[in-house]
Amino acid sequence: MADSTVTIVGNITRDPELRFTNTGRGMANFGVSVNRRWQNRQSGEWEEQASFFNVTAWGDLGENVAATCPKGTRVIVTGRLEQRSWETQNGEKRSVVEIIADEV
Repeated sequence: MADSTVTIVGNITRDPELRFTNTGRGMANFGVSVNRRWQNRQSGEWEEQASFFNVTAWGDLGENVAATCPKGTRVIVTGRLEQRSWETQNGEKRSVVEIIADEV
């Protein structure tokens, strides 16, 4: 089964948070905002919409992103979509779709 590959171009919305697993492997989590702008055909006004994505970068890639890409940096992210599900302490079920980065 093939992975769902995506490429987004946008700006980092928060400084990457670098953490390490018990085995010492780095992992950086950060957000990316992708803005779309178009002209409304009826009114002639420009309209804009922003989409926000959570991104995880592992290993050397994650460490490099954390060291060189602060909030506001323009990036191209290529990776795969991954869904995680969990249950809160209150018993509520939650899920999120993230991008696991192959390249930044």
